[in-house]
Order: sequence, then structure tokens, then C-alpha cells
Amino acid sequence: MQQESILFSLADLFFPRHCAACGCRLAPGEQFVCPECMLGLPWERHHDWVHNSRTAIRDHHPSIQRMGALMCYTRDNSAAHIVHEFKFHRHYELGAWMGRLAVERLRETGLFDGVEVLVPIPLTKSRQRHRGFNQAEKIADEMAAELGIEVRTDVLRRIRNIESQTHFRFEQRLTNAKGIFALTAAAPSLAGHHVMIVDDVMTTGRTMLSAIETLETVPDIRLSTFAWAWVPTTKSNTPFT
Repeated sequence: MQQESILFSLADLFFPRHCAACGCRLAPGEQFVCPECMLGLPWERHHDWVHNSRTAIRDHHPSIQRMGALMCYTRDNSAAHIVHEFKFHRHYELGAWMGRLAVERLRETGLFDGVEVLVPIPLTKSRQRHRGFNQAEKIADEMAAELGIEVRTDVLRRIRNIESQTHFRFEQRLTNAKGIFALTAAAPSLAGHHVMIVDDVMTTGRTMLSAIETLETVPDIRLSTFAWAWVPTTKSNTPFT
């Protein structure tokens, strides 16, 4: 044990680790996010998942059971820094930490109750080759391990990317996000199951809705969604409405 401690200390000396949220150097024993940033993380505090404001679309999509997220995402807040570090700096280990944290914090809220399968939002083949990994899949893998359920990456296929939605009017966002997913030949095996769609960040919600609309064509499927972080709803920025 003492030898391991010495080795870890030497590794920290020559390869210092930094907080994914604020960039400060982590102390020995700290992982990924420093204690100060952990205390200040922008947790989503609305845990009434069935009546969450984002589930207004259930009137038109009765397959949806619950929708939820772990963090509130705004430009330059700590959740945004963590996602950016993970997604663009290829800090792969962060994905497992993010998935584990989500289950630890939300298991008792009922968000995952009855979920049998996780389906991460897929990337196009070219985007995944360029990035080197699918961030939603990394998060989903650890969530599935914690929940004791399976991840299916063979049922939903992304057939096109969409541009950033921020500079489009709402009506243009609707059109821009249509037809970006397709079912695979394996998708019918989801019939009768409760499936949770997983993504890292939900901004306008159009990508998630497109995935919902594609998967709900599977007979007798029940759907829930999880985003590690989502943009807080306001009167001027309410997804799905």
C-alpha cells in the first residue's frame, strides 16, 4: 500500500491532474472534480420526473414515461466545462465518472425505475471516427453497469448530422432536426420494453425528440430520456413546445 501511495504521488508530480470544472490542480485522492466545484455544481433540482415541465409532449407522445437530467447547463458554468473537457479533450475517464454520478444522485428519485435498456444517442460514422468515441455511449455504459441493465447501440442509426441550433428560429430548428435517425434491423427486439434514451447535453431538445419519434414506431415500446445536463427551460427557450 505504501508503495502504491508513493507511485501515485510520483504520477501526480510528473503528470498533474486538473479539475474538469475549474482547471485547478487536484490533490492526491481527488478525482476529476475538486471538492469546491463539487459543492457548487448546478444540479437539476426538479425531481418530479413524471410531471416535469419538459414532459408536456407526452400529450402527443404517449410512449414517454419520464424525462430527466442531472445538471443544468448554461454557457460557461461548471457543467458546461465538464462536458467540454470530456467531449473535446478526449478525457475518456470522465464519461464513466459522469455516468456513475448520475446513478448515485438520481437512483432514489424514481427516474430509472423500470428501465430495462439504455440507448445512447448515436453519432454518424464520420463524426465518431473524427471524435474517436461517442460521449453518450461512454456515459450510458457506466450507468448500465450501475443499474444492472444493458446498453444497445445496434438499434438506432444516425443518418445525418445537424448544424448548431442556436442561430436558427424555432420553426427552423424543427425542420433541421427531422429525419436524422433511422431504426436498424435489430430495433424490433425492443418491442414491449422500457427504453431510456441517453445523451450528454440537451439544448433545444430537437435531437432527443427526433430519436423519440424514431424509436416510438417500435410496437409497444415505452420510452424515457436522460441527459447528463440540459439547458434550463424558460418562457423563451422551452424545448418541444
